[in-house]
Amino acid sequence: MKTYKILIPVFNDWESVLSLLNNIHTLKIDNLAHIKILIVDDCSTEILNKKIEFNSFADIEIIKNAKNIGHGKSIANGINYLNKKKDFDYLIVMDGDGEDRPEEVKELILKSIDLPSSTITANRIKRSESIFFKFCYRLHKILTLILTGYSIKFGNFMCIPKQDLNLIASNKNIFVSFSGTIAKFIKNKTHIPSIRGVRYHGPTKMSFLKLIRHSFLIMSVFRKEVAIRLSMIFLIYVTLIFYFFKNMFLLFVLPFAVFNVLIIFTLFFLHQKNSS
Repeated sequence: MKTYKILIPVFNDWESVLSLLNNIHTLKIDNLAHIKILIVDDCSTEILNKKIEFNSFADIEIIKNAKNIGHGKSIANGINYLNKKKDFDYLIVMDGDGEDRPEEVKELILKSIDLPSSTITANRIKRSESIFFKFCYRLHKILTLILTGYSIKFGNFMCIPKQDLNLIASNKNIFVSFSGTIAKFIKNKTHIPSIRGVRYHGPTKMSFLKLIRHSFLIMSVFRKEVAIRLSMIFLIYVTLIFYFFKNMFLLFVLPFAVFNVLIIFTLFFLHQKNSS
């Protein structure tokens, strides 16, 4: 059997992580694979007062960030840490709050058995947020497709074979956007359908502002492609305005030009800030 390492970032929400691990344990998938757990503690202020033990997991390891760096960078730290190890064949990345459903871990493993050399993403087919948030998320996907040329229907929840992990471990883009890095640099991908679960404890932490930041971080991985596409859209827009509204050319063109420059500057700034 192959060995799967499950990477789970956590900040203070130990109760949810324990619920997640218990739910994975009850799946009884240790007859399919050897399961090891890596928890990346993002410098939690709450102390875990008990030892985590489940007999279905071959190993449970906790590493702690020197300071609080956020969810995405915690995943990148975990990947850098694991890349030096040779005690696993596949990496599964997932959130620890229940929104990545534990039952889909089994689906990822089964899919990887069928397609052992492919990275397998969990593509969202159903979400549990409000109608407004679902609309904003769909808009995010459309804009990402238009500006990057990539249809990114997945988040961080996925299964990566060791050879693909080796390809991205030294890539600074994983500190910017893990899912964006996978979309751009890993070509051999397939997917399973995924339903976004409900948090074990408390409301979802994904707000409208966090969605905007998430969208910008993904696009910053494709910052050069976005700059080219925005420039092309701007040239088409300028041509149409010149043809139809020649007398009001500057009134229509200048705001759009400023908007384009701000977007491109923001993407390059975000990438520089988060990759260093």
